[in-house]
Amino acid sequence: MITVYWKIKNFLLSLVSKRTIGARALVLQDDHILLVKHTYMPGWYTVGGGVEPGETGLQALTRELQEEVGIDLCEAPSILGFYHNRSQKRDDYVIVYVCNAFKKREVVSQEILEERWFPLNLLPHDISPATKRRIEEYLGHRALSDQW
Repeated sequence: MITVYWKIKNFLLSLVSKRTIGARALVLQDDHILLVKHTYMPGWYTVGGGVEPGETGLQALTRELQEEVGIDLCEAPSILGFYHNRSQKRDDYVIVYVCNAFKKREVVSQEILEERWFPLNLLPHDISPATKRRIEEYLGHRALSDQW
């Protein structure tokens, strides 16, 4: 059901070119990164989602981290970058945060199929290209970009 909803939502957004804002996180611990697989699309991604009306990017990130993977931030994250995404005829902006101080608890999310910690030097083969680029930027293996 969620997969059908997500496909319809993306299709409708592609028709109207609505401006959206997203917040995503590089959740890091001991040279590992937390990645998730969603129920509605293949591959591994960073945790995050859309900024709702009236929310700041940090408020949206905090909500998504709690809902999707049970992470409560212990201190404000830093910002890796602010990106523009024009794929699928969308006008999408994404803020990527770096989270190092948090507490993790178990949570069940209908959006998340699987979550897993990966060594930063051993990422999964089916990682999303944008997720891989953000990690490479964080590690200094790629220049920072403003394009998603």
